[in-house]
Amino acid sequence: MPRSRMAIWLASMIVPAGAAAQGAGPPTIDCALGYHGMRADVQSLAGAEWSQEGGYEIATLAVPDRWRVQIAFTAPGHPAHPAVTLRTFRKQVTEVWTAESKGCGYGDQGQFTILMADMKSGDTELTNASRHEVERRKEGKSPLSPAP
Repeated sequence: MPRSRMAIWLASMIVPAGAAAQGAGPPTIDCALGYHGMRADVQSLAGAEWSQEGGYEIATLAVPDRWRVQIAFTAPGHPAHPAVTLRTFRKQVTEVWTAESKGCGYGDQGQFTILMADMKSGDTELTNASRHEVERRKEGKSPLSPAP
């Protein structure tokens, strides 16, 4: 994933989109459904917000301050098309948002491998950026100040 896209995803992680059911965990993907089956499955999810960006159609769901999910479908013309990726952000007790990705590739497996390597690298960068932000906020507080 290009760095500019990672920055956009990080920014959108901080301001989560559309709330999903409070008690439910984050949705996942089932590669056995196929590209079109997963698309239909995700379109049926209540509260999903859709956007188009950089060769992807992205569905975003979130429970603010708990988790956030982005399910991306490659558009025709994308080198890895057809493919579906899922990036899950989870807020840890340390206040750090961790990112974890998985995906399903139905086209060129070489391109899908490149896409997933990029996603995994992005997960590390996003998690580290969140960790650094939490550390930066903590540096500015007295150890005796009340928790937020």
